[in-house]
Amino acid sequence: MASIPSETPAAPHRGLRGSVRGLLVLLTVSLLVPALAATALLLERSNRQNRDQLEVQLLATARALSGAVDRQVAEGVAVAETLATDQALLNGDWKNFYVRAKRATGNRPGWVVVTAPDGQQTVNTLVPWGAALPKTPPPAYMVAARAAGRTQVSDLRMGALAQRHVITVGAPVDIKGEAYVVSYVVEAASFTSVFRQQRAPESWVATILDNKRKVIARSVRNERFTGASASPDMTRNLARSNEGISKSVSLDNVKTRVAYSRSPRTGWTLVVAIPRADVAKVGVAAAWGTAAIFPLLLLLGVGMALFLANRINREVVGLVEDAGAIGEGRPLDPGKRGGLAEIAVVREALVAASHELEAREARQAVMINELNHRVKNNLATVQSLARQTFAKLDADQVRIFTERLVAFSAAHDLLTRTGWNEADLTDVAAICVRAHGEGIDASGPKVALSPHVAVSLSMVLHELATNSAKYGALSAAEGRVSLRWSLDQDARQLRLTWSESGGPAVSQPERFGFGARLIENLTQRELKGRSRFDFRADGLVFEAWLPLASVQRWSNDF
Repeated sequence: MASIPSETPAAPHRGLRGSVRGLLVLLTVSLLVPALAATALLLERSNRQNRDQLEVQLLATARALSGAVDRQVAEGVAVAETLATDQALLNGDWKNFYVRAKRATGNRPGWVVVTAPDGQQTVNTLVPWGAALPKTPPPAYMVAARAAGRTQVSDLRMGALAQRHVITVGAPVDIKGEAYVVSYVVEAASFTSVFRQQRAPESWVATILDNKRKVIARSVRNERFTGASASPDMTRNLARSNEGISKSVSLDNVKTRVAYSRSPRTGWTLVVAIPRADVAKVGVAAAWGTAAIFPLLLLLGVGMALFLANRINREVVGLVEDAGAIGEGRPLDPGKRGGLAEIAVVREALVAASHELEAREARQAVMINELNHRVKNNLATVQSLARQTFAKLDADQVRIFTERLVAFSAAHDLLTRTGWNEADLTDVAAICVRAHGEGIDASGPKVALSPHVAVSLSMVLHELATNSAKYGALSAAEGRVSLRWSLDQDARQLRLTWSESGGPAVSQPERFGFGARLIENLTQRELKGRSRFDFRADGLVFEAWLPLASVQRWSNDF
């Protein structure tokens, strides 16, 4: 059947307002106009408010970081003061105290040092017991701890043995009448963990300064600036107040806005800086965002957007209905057109496609029926030739050959009824075993087979049934065959089992006959699977594992 031509009329010119693009432009303008108007009025005020909010946030972050540093120092104080009460220490049992101090600080970043009045270290858990320990003049924190009789926290200093910048917490203790100091020592770099815990924005730079305005730790480029002095303007700020917000220039020579807070516990100062350029960006971005909070100004834009969107939705719903009609095989009305230019063009294309699909289905049905008719004629011719050619041979062999042709033809008939799209395994099995009545019990889930697989598998089942009728369970009155199949979706595999029982005794044959070889050839070469014959005494068991490829529907281009 010839295809039905479909002429696609040219889309009429509908102008900007009649197209999807035009409606989207109107929608965008309807939203931007009130937003821009509100932003122009509120920009200055919003900038001021956002700068104030940012400064409040900077100061709050500085206070929070200062509190976190104090808590970390307090942990060191607790360690030093706890160890100062250790009985082994008070008894002067240095080795036993070394072991206990090592155990107490095993999960901590620091180490323990015990120093005599003359500056000689007697215990240092940083090195193995028995190692030579240095003697240095008592540092200021140690002198202050002995004089005040309470724990003192040092400023940044260089460790005598570690040769790294450290912070020391020293607790005075009287050991046999001598004024010793038990110190808990940590590297200055350990304070950078405070910055990671607070999770400040990446552009913010936090710095810890000791009482001498030396950098203890810094969130950015810490190794380079540890021990460096604070910038001159930061020194002036700290001289005026213990807390505040002001302009500054960082150690990286970047103009910044800083918030600082000095701890009353340690005297250290926590400084948080943000580039002034980022402050300006935050103010402008926040001003644009502030305009969006005015619902009265946006209400007009939203209302217009909903009105235009509804029109587009109605047109799209029409296209969805047309697509559903094509899927169901119903023709489309060529007189129905969309109101929008683009929608109208799409619908006209769907109408043309609907007519073309209808014509192709008609041609396909004719060709399938013609093909099936020719196949049947060819099979009949082959059957006639076989009878004439093998007339003088064994009639049973001619009958077997004829039955194979009939099985092949039956599979073709089944596929013709489904339009050569696919065939269900249940139907294939029913055709192949119907000649044996209730002797074969077949069951399993629905499995869609491609035409090629259906034909090959029907031949396998026919050979199994024929062999059983001649030599196996179906040759006896009480014999039964169980045909079962199952699916393994994960492995994309079909498992088929043919089990015979109640027939004559079975033994392993010395060699496979033509039928068994045909089954193996079909299973392995045609179906790309694997099979196994198990000749059990009580009956044959045949198993096949076949891959499940995606069903390829019959199609052709005409």
